[in-house]
Amino acid sequence: MTKIFNRILVPVSFNSNTTMLMNKALQVANEFNCDLHLLYVQTPMTVIPFLYDGTFSGSLFNFFTEDSNKRMEKLENEYKAKLNDGLLMTTETLPGSWQTVMKEVIISKHIDLVLIPKYHRKFTGALVQQISIDKLSQQTQCPVLTVTRRFDVTHLHNIVVPVNDFIPIKKLTMATFLARKFNGIIHLMGNKTYSKSEERINTRCVKKSYQLLRDYTNVRVHCSSETYTNDHANTLTYAKDVAADLIVVNPGKESIQKGWLGKWFGKYLYRESNIPVLTIAPQQ
Repeated sequence: MTKIFNRILVPVSFNSNTTMLMNKALQVANEFNCDLHLLYVQTPMTVIPFLYDGTFSGSLFNFFTEDSNKRMEKLENEYKAKLNDGLLMTTETLPGSWQTVMKEVIISKHIDLVLIPKYHRKFTGALVQQISIDKLSQQTQCPVLTVTRRFDVTHLHNIVVPVNDFIPIKKLTMATFLARKFNGIIHLMGNKTYSKSEERINTRCVKKSYQLLRDYTNVRVHCSSETYTNDHANTLTYAKDVAADLIVVNPGKESIQKGWLGKWFGKYLYRESNIPVLTIAPQQ
């Protein structure tokens, strides 16, 4: 089987999420035979925001950076031995903002999968709240997986793939790879709209997606006949109905709740869902 992942980025925050995320990252790395790159971003806000100006509190900032380096070294020593033979674990502590630094690291280190921890409670300090996964996936063309505590990479039996007004080749490729590896089912979720012309386009795309999978793969495929719409809430409803283990979405309208409230309050699928969400930007 073709190797689809080679290097995984694991952003760590040294909080209660870190142990969970590291265990999940090790599981994914060992399953797909990938190297791990651990990243911690030392932001000015994590020091003393009203003091840090880049010069005045430089020594204080350096002190916190040294402490972060020690914590990262401890983390590496704890988990490196749990990787399969031949796999590598590298670490990096960098100053800046999570969004900017992660984008630069993904591109410069040739990362092909990012794991983001999804905290089981909502709070502003969670990494998933600080990062725009939509922007990150679009700017880097790198898949981003929000990892929940229920995530088990060997138990991806039901994979939901929403289909809108184009054939989502990258999503279908990823879903096919995972379904073949773990003997799963791909659930194609069509889009029901109030516009007959839009619905005809969507129906055609769903049929073509289904035909592609039937003609060129041996995975099991199921097409929804329900009147769901491919927005934030209905995707979750459908995923729960089929007991999904993973939802594969494009950034944009598939990922965020419709209307101004969705954008204002950051109602993204990957933040709201207890089911792991894999965000993949469409081919440019």
